[in-house]
Amino acid sequence: MREYIVLANHDHYNHLGIVRALGEAGIRPIVIAAQADPPMACVSRYTKEKHVTGSPEACIRLLLEKYAGSKEEKSFILTGDDVSVAALDAHYDELKDYFYFYNAGETGRIQMFMNKDRMAALAARHGLNIPRTWRVRKGEIPEDLEYPVMTKAVHSFGKEWKNIVFVCRDAGQLQAAYEKIQSEEVILQRYLEKKDEMSVECLSVDRGRDVFISMEAGQVYSVPERYSPYWVVRNFRHEELRQKIRGMIAEIGLEGVFEYEFLVGADGQLYFMEINFRNTVLGYATHVAGMPMVKLWCEAMLRGRTDQTVKPIPEGFTAMAECYDYDVRVKSGAISRRAWWKEYRQADAKLYRGRKDFRPFFSFMWYKLTKMRR
Repeated sequence: MREYIVLANHDHYNHLGIVRALGEAGIRPIVIAAQADPPMACVSRYTKEKHVTGSPEACIRLLLEKYAGSKEEKSFILTGDDVSVAALDAHYDELKDYFYFYNAGETGRIQMFMNKDRMAALAARHGLNIPRTWRVRKGEIPEDLEYPVMTKAVHSFGKEWKNIVFVCRDAGQLQAAYEKIQSEEVILQRYLEKKDEMSVECLSVDRGRDVFISMEAGQVYSVPERYSPYWVVRNFRHEELRQKIRGMIAEIGLEGVFEYEFLVGADGQLYFMEINFRNTVLGYATHVAGMPMVKLWCEAMLRGRTDQTVKPIPEGFTAMAECYDYDVRVKSGAISRRAWWKEYRQADAKLYRGRKDFRPFFSFMWYKLTKMRR
């Protein structure tokens, strides 16, 4: 029997979006999580089974021991975090005969392109603008460094990952950041004052030779030095960029759901930031917009090609990560509760509460309340 399995290092709203997109399409997935604090996808009404294992390696063992069934009717593994993608990539040869999962055709190839240096070199090779970057040892300050800079992890699946990100406007701030960073190697990237963001939601099959792009999303408002939790969503409209994306994905040989992140600089130029080799926070928004990337990818893998049917997205379509957005704007005093509530009600895709699946939202809120009391 073919199963749909959602694999999570930490259970959060990326995985919840996958579960909801499948569940609202009539597919009840299994959730396997290394950690579930708080449980979100694990407590969705659409989840058929849940397992919390304690580690990514234990998740892989469980997959092989319990769900590696028929080679003729392979099951799907879907994920929304880099640690799980890296674990699947590391076990490619063991998994490939029993499962469809995000891959690049050989063990370790996705992890190779998760390296920020290689990813930037690939983007430059295909004609994308990239901010200037330096790879350094912790504590090193290159002579030609241009401030401000942002510190980033060399790999997106390391222990520090997002905790390593600091914006430094002079040498003193950079030295202070180094004192907080544990990694021995760090990426320094020229920090650009942003005018906007652009996320591009994609999927690919046939070793990356067949790519479908469903939509792009930009920020409703700017959050200095952070990504926006509130997006305006529209159909993708950049034909030249489409060809560059296709070229990069074909070179990687990627099969999976993925997202391109760009920054629109103050100069109006589009700068490549990174590829997320997985479902992201906007995955559920693709479902609400009528192009559920996770379901379309599963169908495309079985068919051997993508459909390429683009559905028109209504003008003013918005998606909101409402709990995060409330913290950013209401708690900071940037907007009143009444004004925020109006925007929340009008948002087309709500990424915590969803449409008919409320337990994950209350699980998250209970976690926040109890955590605050500790």
